[in-house]
Amino acid sequence: MILAVIIAVAVVALAFAWRNRHRAGSTRIEAFRTRMKIIFLGLVVCSLCSKAVVHTYRHLNPPPPPIIGP
Repeated sequence: MILAVIIAVAVVALAFAWRNRHRAGSTRIEAFRTRMKIIFLGLVVCSLCSKAVVHTYRHLNPPPPPIIGP
């Protein structure tokens, strides 16, 4: 599930990059907005990946059980 989301976000980011490169007559503000969208999508992908890594690590390395009593 998470892999599908990561792939979808990456495809959308590449589509924005391709659209921006092949767009004629764009202003500096439009180019800036498109770059910010690409950076934002990249950050979303990074956060999803880091959450997946942390979840997997915690799943495979659970904390030791608490010691109760003397």
